[in-house]
Amino acid sequence: MTLLLLISAGLNVMFGIGLLLLWQQDRRFAYVRWWGFSWMLLGCGLSLGPVLHGVIAAGPAQDIQSLLASMALMASQLLQVAGAFDYRGRTLRWGRALPVFATTMLVLAVLGSRDFRSALLFGATVMALGCLTSAFLLWRRGRRSERWVSLGFLALALVHFSAPWLEPQARSMITYVSGLLVQTTLSLGLILLSVARAHAETRRQTERFSKLAEHSLQGLVVLQNHQVVYANPAARDIFGFAPGSSEQPEDLVNALVPQELRNAARERHQRALSNPEARIEWEATRLDMQGRPLLIRGLSSHLEWDGAPAELMVMVDDSSRQRAVDALRRQALHDELTDLPNRNFALERLREMTYLGAPPFALISADLDRFQLVNESLGHAVGDALLKAVARRLCNRLPPQAQLTRLGEDQFLVLLEGEADSASVQVLADQMLALLDTPFAVEGAELFVHMSLGAALFPQDGGDGASLLRAADSAMHRAKGSAGASFMFFDIAMNGASRARLDAEQSLGKAITEREFLLEYQPKFRAGSRQLCGFEALVRWERPGKGRVSPADFVPAAERTGQIKALGELILDIATAQLRAWLDAEGQVLPVAVNVSPLQFGDAGFASRLLALLDERHLPHDALEVEITETAAIGHVDRVLPQLHRLREAGVLCSLDDFGTGQSSLTMLRNLPISTMKLDRSMIDPLPEAQASAVVRATCVLGHSLQLEIVAEGVETEVQAQAAEALGCTQLQGYHLGRPLSAAAAGVLLAAALGVQLRTDSMPTQPPSV
Repeated sequence: MTLLLLISAGLNVMFGIGLLLLWQQDRRFAYVRWWGFSWMLLGCGLSLGPVLHGVIAAGPAQDIQSLLASMALMASQLLQVAGAFDYRGRTLRWGRALPVFATTMLVLAVLGSRDFRSALLFGATVMALGCLTSAFLLWRRGRRSERWVSLGFLALALVHFSAPWLEPQARSMITYVSGLLVQTTLSLGLILLSVARAHAETRRQTERFSKLAEHSLQGLVVLQNHQVVYANPAARDIFGFAPGSSEQPEDLVNALVPQELRNAARERHQRALSNPEARIEWEATRLDMQGRPLLIRGLSSHLEWDGAPAELMVMVDDSSRQRAVDALRRQALHDELTDLPNRNFALERLREMTYLGAPPFALISADLDRFQLVNESLGHAVGDALLKAVARRLCNRLPPQAQLTRLGEDQFLVLLEGEADSASVQVLADQMLALLDTPFAVEGAELFVHMSLGAALFPQDGGDGASLLRAADSAMHRAKGSAGASFMFFDIAMNGASRARLDAEQSLGKAITEREFLLEYQPKFRAGSRQLCGFEALVRWERPGKGRVSPADFVPAAERTGQIKALGELILDIATAQLRAWLDAEGQVLPVAVNVSPLQFGDAGFASRLLALLDERHLPHDALEVEITETAAIGHVDRVLPQLHRLREAGVLCSLDDFGTGQSSLTMLRNLPISTMKLDRSMIDPLPEAQASAVVRATCVLGHSLQLEIVAEGVETEVQAQAAEALGCTQLQGYHLGRPLSAAAAGVLLAAALGVQLRTDSMPTQPPSV
């Protein structure tokens, strides 16, 4: 009988060790650990109890042996119940269980010292109750396998409870044999149940991750030894595989990677395989199944796949975004009408060439004569068609080293590279003039046009792009003074012709001092509702005895002479004074935008003085909007950006004017602290043409993503207004909606708009009850 008990105790310990080893494989399942310790304690309790009973003589040693056996058996039941709770996703309340355990041990000790028979009955009852609790937890809402194990716990409860009744010392052969069989069967059941639960959980996790991969919008590809071993549906869609198709080229990697990029792809693959910590971000061109290029952004990392290292690539197709960026970049550097490089391209190219100290080259400024007459008599559509025809003919006939650009309106610029001298420039100019001898067939009519040309040579006529362009323009304007098509080189003597401009510049200084300037206010309207939402202040010079001078004449002169700072201060003073007057009269105002030159931002105290002016007149900071052109912001970003940040943080609105004529990058646009982006009229004028609409829509999407107001400038027709609204512009400005107004007329418009808004705000939200 003792041998039978030793076998039973040993098996329990072995099964307990087996459960603990199983738990070591996946420590998420705590119930396996509790059951492992429970079975080990049960084996120890059997060894210390029935096996050693009678072997140790009566006395303190036997009392200690009985106490240890009882503790092991009771602890075994406690851990067994804890495992059943954890299996059901519940937690045993140890704060209550441990006091119960301590009380049970105290009762057993007291009963054991007085009546061994009573202690045996009490202990058997407690162990039976523990087994019944475990049986109940596994039976309730259990599957078939769990209920079979529950029956095993029930059978073990019967063995525990019947033991003292079959034999007073609980040493019946029936108890030992049945206990051995039940405990062995139950141990095997618990092991199988734990393994089944672990496998089910693993399958569930695998299915979850598989669904995540299959439904991911990012492409997931696993490469092993340069071969694709897995690709999720998103990856297959990116590269143009037919849904559900398993057909693919024999060498998929070589088929999808351009030849010149394969070495880089192989090198990255080896890095990912060799470094478990690898996280390699990359961006490269790939080919789809039809051979079309794709721009892919990816992240490569190390992965163990079927016991071997592999490269996991997470990919997104960035082709659409790149096409939008390319469209914006092209729009910034190309003239939309003629598809020639524009003024921004020419200035950037000149900056590069003069900065790098290029060999001698020449500029030829070309302007069509009396082109405005074509627009006025035949319409702008014919004028545009003529410009395209001229550009096409010049592009087709000019030599390769001559780069043709359009500066704007009817003015072109030819950059002649490659050791250009006076003789070669003269030959090219004669060739250009001869090209215009043949008429242009435009809109069913034959049109003759002439051109005036002016040339400047680097470096003798200017050391930088701006001075060269100015010299070429001076020569071209001098050529325009001659009858018919003509050509002139820049001559230093032409500077004498600037005396008239000098007089204007001197008069400009006096005009600023005597405040000969006034502001007109062009209204801006909210898209959709067409409600007034602000004004743009436009400076005008009323020169005594000579009438009104165009800003196109005096603003560049003010910038050339540095008087733009004083003029800008005067404009801000007039604008804020008018805002104060409107605020006193109406009780509130709408924002007024004032264009600020980058030269004003060059003054470190500009922002402080502007804020002090607003505070001095007790104006809210958001009543004023500072506008700076896109080209100015790019060219002077180092001095513009700090001042803009200062103003924006103080609440002054900041706007990027003439967007679409400069060359701002997306990164710089994101970094500018602006609240508004104003689309240049060149973007609005061709609406609702499809290509123009696509560019405006892409720009509006970009502006909305940066949380900017988007103003459409130069809205001349209702068709343009509706198109701009539909494409995402939030504000409209142009002659169709409102011409520049005097301060008095603008005040009347403001009062009317605020009155409508006040009445709208005060209207009841529910109709009055009858």
